[in-house]
Amino acid sequence: MADKTIVEIACARAWGVYLLIHRGIDENDQRREKLRQFICERWKAGAHEIELLVIEGLKYLKTLDGSQTG
Repeated sequence: MADKTIVEIACARAWGVYLLIHRGIDENDQRREKLRQFICERWKAGAHEIELLVIEGLKYLKTLDGSQTG
C-alpha cells in the first residue's frame, strides 16, 4: 500500500468516527486538516499501521476538543 494511501485512509476513518460521535460538526471543519497533518507526522515518525494511526488520530482530536472547551 502506498505511503500516502495509509495516511489518507487513517485520516478518513478517524474523521468519520469523529463525525459520528460529534454530530453537527461541518465535514470540512479546520480540525480535519489538523488531523491529517498529525497523522502524517505520526506516519513519518514510524507509525505505519492504519488502525494505530486511527486511534492516535482520535486521541489527538479529543485533545483539540479539550483545548477549545476551556
